[in-house]
Amino acid sequence: METSLAKLQFRIDPEQIYFLKFILEAYDNLTIMSTVDQREGVVELKYPSELEEDVLGVVRSMAQRLRLEEFV
Repeated sequence: METSLAKLQFRIDPEQIYFLKFILEAYDNLTIMSTVDQREGVVELKYPSELEEDVLGVVRSMAQRLRLEEFV
């Protein structure tokens, strides 16, 4: 059984990248986070497409704390 991965890129306050990574690691097997541009605060999440609702829920719940500016 092959699972396709969806991608989501967005910009957050660069100082919050480590905080986001720490929080996402608490959700075992939810996402794989990569930093695309540390200076600009652009991160990418890869996740199984069937978990998209859960991933968006986590990101939206932290949007204010992360100073989420825009989805890229």
